[in-house]
Amino acid sequence: IPYPDFTPLEPIVEACGADRRNQSGSTAGSLPLMDFTHRVMLDQSGNYFMLWTPLESNITIEVQVATTGYVGLGFSPNGGMKGADIVMGWVDNSGNVFLHDRYSNGHEPPSVDESQDAELLGGYQNDTHTVLRFSRSWNTCDHGPDYQLSGDTVRVIWAYNNEDPFNMTSMQQHKFDHRGTKSLYLQEPPLIRTNFNEDVKTWDILSSNVSIPSNLKTLYWCKIFKIPSLTRKNQVIGYVPVIEERNLAHVHHILLYECHLPDSGRHYEKWLDIDGRQCYGPNMPVSWTYCSSTFVAWGIGGEGQIYPDNVGLPMGEEHGGSTYILMEVHYDNPELKPDIVDSSGVRIYYTDRLRQYDAGILMAGHSITPMQIIPPNRKWLSIGPCTGSCTQKEFPEGGIRVFEGILHSHLLGS
Repeated sequence: IPYPDFTPLEPIVEACGADRRNQSGSTAGSLPLMDFTHRVMLDQSGNYFMLWTPLESNITIEVQVATTGYVGLGFSPNGGMKGADIVMGWVDNSGNVFLHDRYSNGHEPPSVDESQDAELLGGYQNDTHTVLRFSRSWNTCDHGPDYQLSGDTVRVIWAYNNEDPFNMTSMQQHKFDHRGTKSLYLQEPPLIRTNFNEDVKTWDILSSNVSIPSNLKTLYWCKIFKIPSLTRKNQVIGYVPVIEERNLAHVHHILLYECHLPDSGRHYEKWLDIDGRQCYGPNMPVSWTYCSSTFVAWGIGGEGQIYPDNVGLPMGEEHGGSTYILMEVHYDNPELKPDIVDSSGVRIYYTDRLRQYDAGILMAGHSITPMQIIPPNRKWLSIGPCTGSCTQKEFPEGGIRVFEGILHSHLLGS
């Protein structure tokens, strides 16, 4: 299974994007085929698709939207309009393509930026869809309205209307269901899913029709699973998220933890037929607190992971892994919507054709605890050290080789 060589992209401070003031009004036409490395459906109806390829100094983006009106795509610090850097475009009835770099100070039509840092690469419109392709630098050097893109998770906001604007400054507001936000990791390396050999099997670990209470803005749901029946050692070689389309906006992260207790079957077998319990609550069984070694970690915006072809995670406690797994799913429901039922999870790829190295996952940083309280309106730095006394005890003399890292926090993190 090939694994791409990947060096994390860093914004080049000296290389600023060119000012594209006079590009609007380009003639529409067919776009040359481009093999984008990433593709995501931003809405839940299949009306708005975003495709992109991260390059060393810039990013190329294409939007394909089921409308013959205007299209908006933006980058926001928190998922809202205020402070967002927005690109808006449309194709008029004469076939001219318009694209503007804009910014927003709140809930009013986005203003045209004096520095136009989005380069129109082309676009067209047919009877049902508008397609726009553009590029922009990671660092535009426009430190006023522009949102500087980096290796951080970005809140991508989107909107569209079925009518073209009257002019550059006057346009109809989009409908409530024609807008949204999604967290994306724009610099994520492409997930290469080749045709696996016959020895590779799949294991779907899914929630069981979890009902998200309409009175909770956030919910952590836990459930115990047991690995498939194995006659010899197997290794996990990758995973992908399996998120129900209707719940894309609600599934924030999924973690799988290994459960380690002596005589594990006595502690965990009885919970396999239970749909789950609220994590960290009074009804969570004590034995579940011993499920603390991270096995799989997926966060919103991620596409999954395929391990290098000489690495695998061992399965089964007799082989250095774990027989029982706890899945934790973090749900968000900020608008307290009713009737949300979810069966999302992850798909595990595993094989009995063993790789050279057994892998593991090290979680570093501040532990997840309700005792981590940040005082209101205060600047605060939380530190979770991984001390030398710990690494000297656990790491082999030759050290370890890190092949991937994931940073994860909620909105207060930076």
